[in-house]
Amino acid sequence: MLQSMSNKRGIAFVTLSMAAFTFEDMFIKLLLIHLPVGQLLCMFGLGTASLFATIMWSRGIRFDEPGAWGKFPLSRALCEAGAALTFYLALAKIDLTLLAAVYQAVPLVIVLGASVFLREHVGWRRWLAVLFGLCGVMLITRPGFAEFDPNSLWAVLSVLLVAARDLATRRIQEALPSTLISFQGFAVLIPTGLLWHFATGEILVPVSGSYLILMLGGVMFGALGYYCIVRGMRLGEASAVAPFRYSRILFALLVGAIVFGERVDTITLVGIGLIVSAGIYSFWREA
Repeated sequence: MLQSMSNKRGIAFVTLSMAAFTFEDMFIKLLLIHLPVGQLLCMFGLGTASLFATIMWSRGIRFDEPGAWGKFPLSRALCEAGAALTFYLALAKIDLTLLAAVYQAVPLVIVLGASVFLREHVGWRRWLAVLFGLCGVMLITRPGFAEFDPNSLWAVLSVLLVAARDLATRRIQEALPSTLISFQGFAVLIPTGLLWHFATGEILVPVSGSYLILMLGGVMFGALGYYCIVRGMRLGEASAVAPFRYSRILFALLVGAIVFGERVDTITLVGIGLIVSAGIYSFWREA
């Protein structure tokens, strides 16, 4: 009975986190209409890293905790930087719904990476689920067809980097505080944004009050999503709460249609269905 109640609360927190992350994406996409990618990366990295630095200070967590700057934390931070850059590039060029749909393949790519790089055992049924999920990604992006948008490859690359980030996270010692790891992941966005800014010759755009409000909304919803996902995964059993990560695509469909006027065709819906079904089956087999 107690476990059932914990699972329900965990599901509620995970679902809320997916809604929060979708609103964070919405604010970022609205900002990308007016601000260049490098500048926004710097702004978002500075805002969110400052938030986690404040949390660390309030909890007495040091920036030089033992092992904080080892191989795996730094590898994770670099993957986070690449994932954020490619995510912003994709979000600036393609529909929010399309990006969210491709991102649903992240758990399947993690299964693939865990088998290849971490030597974790993956049965043939989960391999088949991964194959179905990747077919779903192909249906959504449609390489080789007239509807193919090369900018969707930024989304695919971002998915690969997010999976690499999560695999690196598994190798980080459990004693290292999550807030410090999160700080590193957001702080690295600042030099990444600066490098992209100077490499591409972006022109700085003056930041108005309305942009700062959108920025604050993105930071707050991002922090809320992070808190809720951690809370939800700790409350409930992974096999019970993890599949509700896929609720993010439902929120993306709603926000995309209402805010950006996006429409999803039948083939894309079939691709989304393949990815979600494969992901849920993979969670069930792992459990």
